[in-house]
Amino acid sequence: MSPKLDNINNISKRNFLEQIGMIAGSTALYTAMSALDLVHASAKDKPPLLSTEGKGKTVLILGAGLSGLVTALELSKKGYKCQIIEAREHSGGRAQTARKGKVIDELGGERQVCDFDHGQYLNIGPWRIPAEHKAVIHYCRELGVELEPMINKSVHAYYYSENIEGPLKGRRVRQVELDVDRAGSIQELLAKAVGNGSLDDEIDTEDKERLLEYLASTGLLDRKKLNYRANRGRGHSIDQYPGTLLDAGKLSEPFELAELLKINIGRRWNTADHPSVMYQAKGGMDQIPFAMEKVLKRRSISYNSEVTYIQNNINNVVITIKNTKSGKVKKIEGDYVISTIPFSVIAGIDNNFSNDVKTALKSATSSPAFKIGLQFTRRFWEEDDMIYGGASYSDMDGHYQTSYPSSNLFGGDGDVMLTNYKYGGGSVELSNMTIPERIEHSLTCGEKLHPGNFRKYYNGKAISKSWHRDRYALGGASSFRSRRQRRKNIPIVVKGEKRIIFSGGGMSPYHAAWMTGAIEGAWQMIHEFDKRVAKG
Repeated sequence: MSPKLDNINNISKRNFLEQIGMIAGSTALYTAMSALDLVHASAKDKPPLLSTEGKGKTVLILGAGLSGLVTALELSKKGYKCQIIEAREHSGGRAQTARKGKVIDELGGERQVCDFDHGQYLNIGPWRIPAEHKAVIHYCRELGVELEPMINKSVHAYYYSENIEGPLKGRRVRQVELDVDRAGSIQELLAKAVGNGSLDDEIDTEDKERLLEYLASTGLLDRKKLNYRANRGRGHSIDQYPGTLLDAGKLSEPFELAELLKINIGRRWNTADHPSVMYQAKGGMDQIPFAMEKVLKRRSISYNSEVTYIQNNINNVVITIKNTKSGKVKKIEGDYVISTIPFSVIAGIDNNFSNDVKTALKSATSSPAFKIGLQFTRRFWEEDDMIYGGASYSDMDGHYQTSYPSSNLFGGDGDVMLTNYKYGGGSVELSNMTIPERIEHSLTCGEKLHPGNFRKYYNGKAISKSWHRDRYALGGASSFRSRRQRRKNIPIVVKGEKRIIFSGGGMSPYHAAWMTGAIEGAWQMIHEFDKRVAKG
């Protein structure tokens, strides 16, 4: 073994992982990261055991998102009388699905009414479940929500870069072509570095021989010359796949390394919780909150009830709510309140919280997110481009990701495609467009990915969602971004005060935008609630 690799103290974790990833690929890298405790699958796979009994105590739960629903589910089992106060006319929070009849009203924006045909839909909120998210899977199993594969990466989907110079400018490139070319070119350079002695100070003779043997066995390099060339990993040229008899087909030719290096798309590895195959709720992600709602007692949720004031007292909590339909105002009293309202939203609701709590809640930040889906009459991405699920990426202005549907594969009625998903600052510009402008932007980008098909097969039906313009969310997630903010504010928010507990996805800052963040945050805080009640 090479002395330098044998002594981990002489090499940084980053450099160590970079070398492993380059030499041995993603499987070995993931194994090494797991050994170094750098990859985390959530340890929470079931709700906490509660020691107290409700004995009729009333708990007002603010918000019927996943956190609020889970809180009511678990506390109801222990005899607490749970009443959920929800401003929207439906449960689910951000776990929403747009299908025929869905109405979207944005702050300062136009009203949209979804009219997709054939029962097709778009998950306008959460849309992927990795295996690591055991909390979500727990309730899907318990409540009978059927999950199906969600294909997160398809090697035949495209990378498209127009902000470069050279022969690949404005050219659709299959992901398998670019991914394999990058790997093969690096392997060739590594083989050359070993052969000319450039790595003599890094690895010993025995390891050099093993490394060269490995490189020769990947299938990307010529076994004798160790140079990168056309190979079956990259695949065959379009319409030149092997046929019958003596038709061996024709392998596609690699791109030059100098051209590959100009493209910025597809460089970064997806995190371990974004694998090629993930999962989704069959029929739409809103099936998860709907299943939770069904097992709650009748009238456990008060819809169209917007919280306007929170009065936190020593012996009770009084909530003032306004009916968003009638405008009527009333007060509701409870022994306790557990708020799952996003931190950025509750910070704007009048209350009598302490200054420390107010400051902590106001310190939370929201992440803008934008989605738009168009319905097509033909699955041209499958029939013409061999793309089944997965996503194409580009550097087009205002575009990031186009994700192809994983449901109804090979179907005959077309489908709804997530034609653009953008988060962060770039999503704000898209959100400021009118609805027709959003659709036109999506069609323009789509025509570059699928020339001649996007406009031809678009049936005129679309839906878009700007999460930071949702008055009850104000973003795709709300939590504390920096480590300093988390260390400063989370202890304050976890402690709560008097008879109010704060909960929700913000309590899971490392995955606040995921459904598992909402559920695990609820589990954490009902555990804290249980401890508080036990103390009396």
